[in-house]
Amino acid sequence: MIKTTSRGLDKALELRWEAAVEAGGRGEYAAALTMLARLDEDVRSTQGSTPRGPAAALLSLCRSTTASLLRQGGRHDLALGLDGVAFATVAGVHPVADDLGRDDSARIDPVRAAQSDALIGLAADNLGLLRFRASARLLGRAREQLSGPGGSGPEGWASSEAVDWLTHGRCRLRWEWVSAELGLYSGDVAAGLAHAEAADRLVRHLAGTSDVPVRHRVKTSLIHAAALAGAGNSEASAARARRVVVDAGEHGLMPLEWAATSLLVGTGVASASEEERCRELRATLSGKGMALTPAE
Repeated sequence: MIKTTSRGLDKALELRWEAAVEAGGRGEYAAALTMLARLDEDVRSTQGSTPRGPAAALLSLCRSTTASLLRQGGRHDLALGLDGVAFATVAGVHPVADDLGRDDSARIDPVRAAQSDALIGLAADNLGLLRFRASARLLGRAREQLSGPGGSGPEGWASSEAVDWLTHGRCRLRWEWVSAELGLYSGDVAAGLAHAEAADRLVRHLAGTSDVPVRHRVKTSLIHAAALAGAGNSEASAARARRVVVDAGEHGLMPLEWAATSLLVGTGVASASEEERCRELRATLSGKGMALTPAE
């Protein structure tokens, strides 16, 4: 299970959300989407359609997680609306009080986590729709959210003291991923590679202070492989992508294995067996409910 210290959330409901996240990470899309829909319904039935505090955060996370699963199949158009709803769910909700009196960098705040998650999701959606300026603006808003008043920016994240995984660590890592992708897709390869390398440093730092899920470590390596390919270092990219294939396969992370084999195919370095594996994974994930774009 994902290890968090987000005590502001109802533990039983949080575990249900985590289970859906993990199902999606394995490629069990239909199951994950069903779990998220039921959790969304249960939160609204007990807390009302416009809950406050941690309940609002959980409802928002259900919606942004659903958007993420759709985006993995290329459905950025569908994800955009859901991420917008996710952000609206917590946009006016006050942060959760930290009764331990910790400073901003260490506090546990599921509302803040949900707000950041939705903003980063919206940035990724706009990136996939080639709206680069909108994506950059949303990443700027998320950066402010994650840094906090008077806090260090991304340049200090990999050397900061221990932070709550859900509130800060997870979202900071996702911010670096999307920032790397924005650089690559918009033609700023140097920025894309810099953010991919920053994500590598950050995930190593976070692993020393919190229990980082394997999925996030493997995804970070995949992003770095893509950045290396964009920078023209095909040999290093292929080597890293093949390590991702092995790691993802060992841990049952089928979507990441497919993404890594797709990178090998797309960069023209895949072997015949790797091309065949890529086709097999795509067919399997489609059968498990991945919402692929019509072009796929």
